[in-house]
Amino acid sequence: MKRVAIYFFFDSKGIVHDYVSYFLSDLVKNIDRLLIVVNGQLDEANQTKLAQFGEVYLRDNDELDVGAYKFGLAQLDDELPQFDEIILLNNTIMGPLYPFKETFDKMGSQELDFWGLTKVGEIGLNETLLKKSKYDKYYEHIQSHWIAIRKSMFLSKDWRDFWHDLPYIADYDTSVGMYEAVFTKYFSDLGYQWGVSVDSDNVYPHSQMPLYDLPKQLVEQMRCPIFKKRAAFNILDRALVVGAGEQSPELFDYIKTHTDYPFDLLAEAILPYYHYDLIHKNMANVSILSKNETSLLESQSKIALIIHLYFEDMVDEFLTYAHFFPATTDIFITTSQSSVKQKVTERKNDFQQKLTIIDVDNRGRDVSALLVGAKSIITSGDYDLVCFTHDKKTLQLGSETSGYSFAHKCYENIHGSSAYVSNVIALFEENQKLGLAVAPAPNHGDYFWTVEKDWTPDPKNSSNTKALLDKLGVHVPIAEDHHPIAPIGSVFWFRPSAMEKLFQQDWQIDDFPGEPLPVDGTISHAIERSYPFLAQDAGYYTQTIMNDRYAAIEYLNLSYYLRKVTQGIGVFKNISDSGNLSGKLFQINEVKNQLMDYQTQVDTYQSQIAELHQIIDNNKWNSSNLWRKIKTILKKSRAK
Repeated sequence: MKRVAIYFFFDSKGIVHDYVSYFLSDLVKNIDRLLIVVNGQLDEANQTKLAQFGEVYLRDNDELDVGAYKFGLAQLDDELPQFDEIILLNNTIMGPLYPFKETFDKMGSQELDFWGLTKVGEIGLNETLLKKSKYDKYYEHIQSHWIAIRKSMFLSKDWRDFWHDLPYIADYDTSVGMYEAVFTKYFSDLGYQWGVSVDSDNVYPHSQMPLYDLPKQLVEQMRCPIFKKRAAFNILDRALVVGAGEQSPELFDYIKTHTDYPFDLLAEAILPYYHYDLIHKNMANVSILSKNETSLLESQSKIALIIHLYFEDMVDEFLTYAHFFPATTDIFITTSQSSVKQKVTERKNDFQQKLTIIDVDNRGRDVSALLVGAKSIITSGDYDLVCFTHDKKTLQLGSETSGYSFAHKCYENIHGSSAYVSNVIALFEENQKLGLAVAPAPNHGDYFWTVEKDWTPDPKNSSNTKALLDKLGVHVPIAEDHHPIAPIGSVFWFRPSAMEKLFQQDWQIDDFPGEPLPVDGTISHAIERSYPFLAQDAGYYTQTIMNDRYAAIEYLNLSYYLRKVTQGIGVFKNISDSGNLSGKLFQINEVKNQLMDYQTQVDTYQSQIAELHQIIDNNKWNSSNLWRKIKTILKKSRAK
């Protein structure tokens, strides 16, 4: 069978990443000609990268994939009859996880007029989508990321009429409603036969969208050769309705452990473009490590431990933590306190590790100690990994024990035992794309706000962080409604290469506010929240790490919080009976709208009361006029 493919490519940054090359290098083994239609512009280097696989055409970014397919078909024109099959596909999918030859061999033996890789079931539409849809619903259809059409169909008048009659495709919803969800039904109604290579009907008959809802099962059990790029940044609402949120993490785990696909290709495809909190959840970038057992016998990594100390009474505790690190670790202690320096000096001989004391100014506290005092350590190129920690008392809190628990949570989950430290090092050595490891954010006591977002209540933190990252040349997505996976508390592990742009900045001690340091909203708080974005920009993931015992505590705490909050919300009518998360959120929104209506009514009553006061104050009233006003207000109040 002689095949031609039209591959639609779009990248908002104009970059042809290696996942595209990997995909196309296998595709071209199975086709005779490839047209690559690019929406937008590419520089010469990126055009050359594509040109090794086929003919490259640049066009304006107009009409999404539909516009690209129209353009590609026009280029073929009179040459079309020489082919037996046309394939329309795009770069929203990644792979192959298995050679495309398997798919072509399987479908080549079937008597069909058109076929695809995967399909979705029938889906009802809301009023907004109905306005952009040809039909009253999305009928069962082939997903548009891969549709193959045979000569029996693409040489027909029906084919020409379909493309001629397509309306202008202005946006994604219109593309689905007028093209993707129409294509299959339109031609099927005309008698053309179709199928998909990954037909899950007999295995998962109740899933409307198996590639989204059951991707790991399709890959494992049905040898689906592709996965959707968006599996790494899906909004979680649907995932937590149709499942337990396990779909994407299990897919990625399977790809890494059971296929030959070079998984690191995913990092460059998603990290520059999407909010990291979504990536973090969809990839389940959380590691639960043993506190008491380790399999790491010997590490090849060169480690620096940087400890900033201010409080003399905490020196012994931190020197105990320092003993948890391998003997080959270089330990650096920054301090502005002579008493701390003296105490550390007295204990120096207790260590196998090389220990160096660095004098620093306390202005900017731990953050300036790292960025100014320890800068040469980070930029030296001598270390593969750095662990940064410091003494914390959080004296601004009303409860001293609450501050203690915050610090304890940081220490336990960053350097809480020798075995745990070894396991963290092993985690970095096993995951070369891991750039930053942080403890879970505090959520107890006055820190409960982190359950909602990690920017903290001070609105300046998000704007300050964005301004800082702009200054450093970091341009990954950042928004207030997407929380940073940041080391709240500034105790963390990192690769120096992941923080390169931060340490290229010529930080001076005067860049930091003097004492008394504001509780929130300073440059130090912005720097603390910038770390995961710096790692993301440098092509690295961030992971939340916990020891196994603390993970149990965290799970039980969060379960308790969720139950209490949900029970509190349930005092409103119907919310406790609303079922899943989406149902509860809908009901909460209804209550919110009711409260807004009540506020409007209150504002009206207040205005009327003010009017009465004005009448009284101006002595422009009589008893009957006043009584009429009062009766009107009382009547409306009783009705509400």
